[in-house]
Amino acid sequence: MYKARRGAVIAGGLALTMALAACSSDSTGQTGTPEDTATSSVASSTSQSGTGIANPKNPAALEPCELLPDEAATTLGVETKGERIPNDLKPSLPDLCRWRGGETGSTRVSLVAFPGRTIQQYYDNKSSYGYFEKLEVSEHPAVVGNTEDPAKSSSCAMYMAANENQIVLSSTSIPANDIGKTNPCDLAQRALELSLPSWPAAK
Repeated sequence: MYKARRGAVIAGGLALTMALAACSSDSTGQTGTPEDTATSSVASSTSQSGTGIANPKNPAALEPCELLPDEAATTLGVETKGERIPNDLKPSLPDLCRWRGGETGSTRVSLVAFPGRTIQQYYDNKSSYGYFEKLEVSEHPAVVGNTEDPAKSSSCAMYMAANENQIVLSSTSIPANDIGKTNPCDLAQRALELSLPSWPAAK
């Protein structure tokens, strides 16, 4: 299970304007796959993160399908070749990359880097989520934001601060018959933990 700092497991689906995007049907209340990105009507926070992130990274310098190294993909049980997917709902947002695994390809890991965002913006908008939880991933602050408890769902949206002004979304899906047996956030966190060391350092 992912190690989380409890205290914010309350609020409702991700709802931020141009500065924030949600990438999961579980995190937005939108229809579509967990990595479909949508925007909403709640104004984004203008506050700064002030998190003092150690070992900041710059994943936005990479192509989307370079975010997950081959070795990491193999460890996670997904194909090493990812599929680059543009954001049809909001073309101005960065493309994501999706890796599939399992016998039917129903296990999915998607990663996307969002420049110009702080983790504080997610903290400030926690009331936009049905399920919101703070945690740390390799000493980087992160949150889980879903419409419901991911332990009872097939998908997870985990947002990690790569540096003071850049967020990486790790969106995961598991097979329907694994709901309640496997927490999709375990996979989301592991994807970030395995990928982060390969990303370039932030200057």
